[in-house]
Amino acid sequence: MVIKLFLLSISLVFSLPSYAIEENSGCVNCHVNPTGGVMRNDYGSNIYSLDELAIRKWIKSDDKKFDGFIKDNIQIGGEFRIQSYDRGQDHSIFPMQIDLYSNIEFNNNISMFMRYGSELELYMLLNKKNRWIKLGKTMPNYGLKLDDHTSFIRGGNSSNSYISLGQVDEGLIFDYASTYEDPTLVEIGSKINNNISFTSSISTGIVNNNKGNITLSAFYKNKIDFGFILFGTSFMQEDDFKMSGVFGGFSKGNLTLSYEMDRVDNWIIDYESVASFFEIRYKPIQGVHIIAKYDYFDRNYDLADGSVDRYSLGVNIFPFNMIEIKLQLREYKLYPIDVDTDIEYLVQLHTWF
Repeated sequence: MVIKLFLLSISLVFSLPSYAIEENSGCVNCHVNPTGGVMRNDYGSNIYSLDELAIRKWIKSDDKKFDGFIKDNIQIGGEFRIQSYDRGQDHSIFPMQIDLYSNIEFNNNISMFMRYGSELELYMLLNKKNRWIKLGKTMPNYGLKLDDHTSFIRGGNSSNSYISLGQVDEGLIFDYASTYEDPTLVEIGSKINNNISFTSSISTGIVNNNKGNITLSAFYKNKIDFGFILFGTSFMQEDDFKMSGVFGGFSKGNLTLSYEMDRVDNWIIDYESVASFFEIRYKPIQGVHIIAKYDYFDRNYDLADGSVDRYSLGVNIFPFNMIEIKLQLREYKLYPIDVDTDIEYLVQLHTWF
């Protein structure tokens, strides 16, 4: 049971899309990876994490800054999470993530990134004038990169306890629990101007190792009269497996909305599957985020044979630099059957450097 709970709850840290929407900014501003995710650069660690996330009244002028550079061209980092889980008779506490990062800059344009954790992520990055080429073992850039991999638009529940899917998770293919490995990839990306960015990649297969993978993604962001907006679209294909979706968000003041909707063909047998995500994030004060989320997954959209809705409500607290506490409760609704499901209570401690 502990293993199942671990798989159910596992999540890896990516650039939070709500932050990018709120700041009308790109992931590259805070992360080593131009498409966002895992290791933070100096701005992400010492400016945003310190000055923009933590509770303002608790920020001390003598707070230590750490950008991870042990030499001028070598940077290290890490990510750690521990979580407590309770759902009726099932409860556990366990370490959820232990990842170490390193990034070596050979010159101003060429670097090598490595992540050591549940599996090895390794790639070379050639980045010059808002254009880049990425070569190595890593996941293609698709959709919103949420930090919660139990969201159905990412990996979903790694146990099929809610709807009968055989050996298939309740969610999409981005499952780092062990189901799918990072493929070998070549990615080309470009920031066309301050508002438009795109990536395209070819890689070995994710769903089927014997097939090639093509992934495209693009987004548009801008400041308008009533706030910041972001709209994007992604597409992935491996032989007859196809996945496409739209994503985006809106931010005004302390309120941020984000969403994603995806359609997947020929993944679960020959079904057309659908996954969606919607989140409202409100910051009453700096360092406290109130979050309401809705997740939906239907393995066969053409038939009323089983879908699951998940409603989540919680608060994320950033008391100090590089520390986050998550408190969350989640409830499931099943269709077409009406089954009583226990509310899940999650408490998570997250730190990074």
